[in-house]
Amino acid sequence: MMADDALSHAYDSNKLKEFMEQLIRMHGLERVSLLLSNTIREALWDGRYSREVKAWANHYPEIQPAPAEQKEPMRVFALNLYENPVILNQVARIAMQKEKELSHPKQKEPEL
Repeated sequence: MMADDALSHAYDSNKLKEFMEQLIRMHGLERVSLLLSNTIREALWDGRYSREVKAWANHYPEIQPAPAEQKEPMRVFALNLYENPVILNQVARIAMQKEKELSHPKQKEPEL
């Protein structure tokens, strides 16, 4: 579990990429991306998210509430990150880059 201000602290100290790499190692890229995309889709009207990030977020399925919570018409906000959209936009770009790296792994150059 990360502290509420962990993303802000990593952003302020210019260590956002390192923080995200650690988060992805701990929880997996798919889980991190799913949570990010769910958060971004809750505010597609927000101009602080880039078009590219909004399009990326729409490729992920919506997180469904647990069966007990489906009886009530409330949204499941516990599955969203409460962070500045500028920071989340940057975090999503890092996740997008990681996805790209995994889908197109770099090949080692042959040794001479």
